[in-house]
Amino acid sequence: MRSRGRAVEWVITWLVVGVLLAGGFLLSVFHREALAVTGLTRSGAPTTVAPELFAPPPTPTAAETGADNPPPAGTGLVGPAELPAPGVLPERAALEAELGALDRSKLLPADGGEPVAIGYEVIDVATGEVVAASNEKAPLIPASNTKTLTALAVMNAFDGSETFATRVVQPEPGHLVLVGGGDPLLRSIPSPETAYPQPATTDELAELTVEALREAGVTSVSLGYDESHFTGPGWNETWPANYRDQVTTISALWTDEGRGPRGGARSQTPALAAATTFATQLTARGITVTGAPVAAPGSGGAEEVARVESLPVHVLVEQFMQRSNNSFTEVMGFQLAARTGHPTTFAGSVAAIREQLTALGIWDEGTVLHDASGLSRSNRFTPNMLAAALAELASEPRLSVILDGLPTAGVTGTLADRFGDAIARPARGIARAKTGSLSLVATLGGTTLTADDRLLAFAFFVNGVPDGGAARVWVDQATGTVTACGC
Repeated sequence: MRSRGRAVEWVITWLVVGVLLAGGFLLSVFHREALAVTGLTRSGAPTTVAPELFAPPPTPTAAETGADNPPPAGTGLVGPAELPAPGVLPERAALEAELGALDRSKLLPADGGEPVAIGYEVIDVATGEVVAASNEKAPLIPASNTKTLTALAVMNAFDGSETFATRVVQPEPGHLVLVGGGDPLLRSIPSPETAYPQPATTDELAELTVEALREAGVTSVSLGYDESHFTGPGWNETWPANYRDQVTTISALWTDEGRGPRGGARSQTPALAAATTFATQLTARGITVTGAPVAAPGSGGAEEVARVESLPVHVLVEQFMQRSNNSFTEVMGFQLAARTGHPTTFAGSVAAIREQLTALGIWDEGTVLHDASGLSRSNRFTPNMLAAALAELASEPRLSVILDGLPTAGVTGTLADRFGDAIARPARGIARAKTGSLSLVATLGGTTLTADDRLLAFAFFVNGVPDGGAARVWVDQATGTVTACGC
């Protein structure tokens, strides 16, 4: 009997579910008027919601806002917000004593290697005053913090809204050339992620190209490619060959960073790979592409058929900083060279970076750069130079958006699993910083707020320590010490 009763209960339950699902189906399929005929809806039914609920809120008066011109309704503002007063400036001797007291017992040199070098500088962003420093004028290996200098140089030369076009041109009837404009984020197909930013694609460019060809009655073409916007070479002579898994041969034309839409090995001929992909996309849309794509340098001045634009420069810079992407950064170094009249080579990129930073009063004598990304172990610059660059980024509103995208200590990106011990922990969720890591090298540069609400820029370098974990712990603890400072 009990099981029979349960069976009845199940039957009733499923009948109810079925009725509810059927009702939902009817509501989604039939027009409102059809449902009204069946009695399933009633137009003009009284509402239980007071109409006043939807009335706009009253506009605040001047007396309520404290302003002569109150803001319009709907802005959510009741008056201008007051900025907090700057906190107390740290006392240099006290902060340096706390940093000097950090445990360095695990920062040991390699057997037979060069001595350990530690250097740092901490700058008050509001005044530019140095509040802590040690060995700050020593040129040290910066690793990926080189990208911070590149970001500042690029944003100083561009206004940030510029874009770079990837184009299809037609030098002669029936012959197309895919012309690279140096879009580092150009993809072959849309990104599977729906989040911002969405870069341009050759898939979209193929669609636009085919539309133009059909209007002209063209159904068969040959295809060339032009990467001559950068003159190369595309590989830095100071990079070891085994770095080819970390950076793509630099080109003004590639898709998916030369790796394919789902990653994979990096192409050593990314422009040819991009043109081959584009040919496939044209073919898929009914255009016959005869032969294989061939190099066609200097074709950029031909009649334009279609184009797609990159994301704005400021987004490209944000992306190479957020991702610490070596390939993207080198492309933007070449773009900086083109912008400032230098050769579009590694040497031209470095010359352009130096020119911009010198104009800002940031370049230190003795600085040596061979690339824009920091992959070169031959790069050398000072903690003073990095701290000054970070202070400039933090103090200029147009540039500070670059710092907003940096990893947050103990929360996001490359810093998500760091800052776990008691000394480093005060920086969690507060400090934003760019990491730099090579063998025997750990650097960290960013900004933080002290316990007294003072915004500081910091640069910490450790060179010569084979225990990378110990080196990272020390720079994290140094950042935590600065953040906890009420000194």
